[in-house]
Amino acid sequence: MEKDLEPLQELEEALEIEECWTATSPKWTAIVNEIKQRKYQLALDSLELLIVERIFELTKINQCQTGYKMRKHIAKALQARSKAVKNAIERYNDAAAALDPPMHSVPWGQVVAYAFLADFDILRDTCAEVQSKPPSRPAYRLAIDWYFKTLRAREEIKCLNIEIRRVVTWIRDENRFFAEDGEGLERHGGKKQRRG
Repeated sequence: MEKDLEPLQELEEALEIEECWTATSPKWTAIVNEIKQRKYQLALDSLELLIVERIFELTKINQCQTGYKMRKHIAKALQARSKAVKNAIERYNDAAAALDPPMHSVPWGQVVAYAFLADFDILRDTCAEVQSKPPSRPAYRLAIDWYFKTLRAREEIKCLNIEIRRVVTWIRDENRFFAEDGEGLERHGGKKQRRG
């Protein structure tokens, strides 16, 4: 402690800190609340990620063209993920209880019951920073979707221009082949002879 005291005093002088914070000072309380809020947001983000991944895996396992081996692989992944989800729920519930006022806790049974993203209403508690961003507004999302669809359409036009040339060439070559084949059949009495 004595070894670190001198650099600490130099730092306080350089930053012109006149009084040290205590557990009762308002700045201390504000920072503690901010740290609790940040821990809550991180726990919530982690839980959301795991639940959304689980929902997508459940959707994939129930699709009709998923093979047996893929289903077994997804089932093993779901078993491993369930332990991670339990741990994430515990971290989330601890962080939610530490807030002032405390947020609602999430029981394991409720999380297991989520089968569709629409059922997953915990997404509404995401951090305010995300909700205030322009992509969270429906009009902006629609504009972004149209923008990327326009980009993909331009790429598709380039690909189609190449494909159109290939199809036209194939049709022309096919017509020539049939025209040549028809002349060859007439010359040899209706019987096609092999070349070569």
